[in-house]
Amino acid sequence: MPYYNRVILVGRLTRDPEARMTTTGSAVASFTLAVDRPSRSSDGQKTTDFIRIVAFNKLADFVRLYLKKGQLVLVEGELRINKWQSRDGANMTTPEIWARDIRFMEKKGAVEETVEEIEKPFEEPIVNPDDIIGSEEELDSEDEDKPPF
Repeated sequence: MPYYNRVILVGRLTRDPEARMTTTGSAVASFTLAVDRPSRSSDGQKTTDFIRIVAFNKLADFVRLYLKKGQLVLVEGELRINKWQSRDGANMTTPEIWARDIRFMEKKGAVEETVEEIEKPFEEPIVNPDDIIGSEEELDSEDEDKPPF
């Protein structure tokens, strides 16, 4: 029986990505994505999940070069559950998404405005629906020195 493990999330980076190299020379980048849940309670409280995202190789280079705190992105990948033991011997699990594709979800100029909005007290929605785009363009460009937008 075939298995299917696919996750698609849209959210904002909580801080600039962290990038590093493995001992074998592969690039790895990680960041946390803040994803709002739909409001289902009668009091209208917003609930946000903070999800760790990990990218490898060329995608990690893309993350390191072009993603910044506050950007709205779409992440497509697979769910991985890391199992480990804490120092006191308790079994722990940590979920994370191994990214296969990352896409920008807003126009280039909206990023600076968004970062300013995030640092203000919450008064109104951060995302203007007119700023959201659903581009199907590939992230890999022929000229890797230029951003894909």
